[in-house]
Amino acid sequence: MDTDFLVALLRKNPEATKKAEEYDSISAEVSTTSMNALEIYLGALRSREPEKNVKQADDLLNSIKILNLTLESSRKSSEILSALFHRGEPIDLRDAIIAGISLIGGCELVTRNTEHFRRITGLSIESW
Repeated sequence: MDTDFLVALLRKNPEATKKAEEYDSISAEVSTTSMNALEIYLGALRSREPEKNVKQADDLLNSIKILNLTLESSRKSSEILSALFHRGEPIDLRDAIIAGISLIGGCELVTRNTEHFRRITGLSIESW
């Protein structure tokens, strides 16, 4: 799950909540990347209510699997960045890391940020 989806869950967005309920109903394995976790915590710490929001982030992130940046996913992320740079279509480093971890983990990425991620060969994306 990408950061945009996780933030929507934390904000109790009805669409995100419904999508999460769909995943629960089919007992889908739900995960996110360590980079997404970083983005969630950063947003919580920069908010007006950091203590409350960090607690909510802890609760959410502790309830799902966290896929970490490994040597293999670091290489894949670098390949993604390099290929897109050479095509004149660079993306943010964080998005490349998220994509690399997702590809190596064999995961579909649930996101609304399809603009950047759709350019990555082999990455399976589900827009929510």
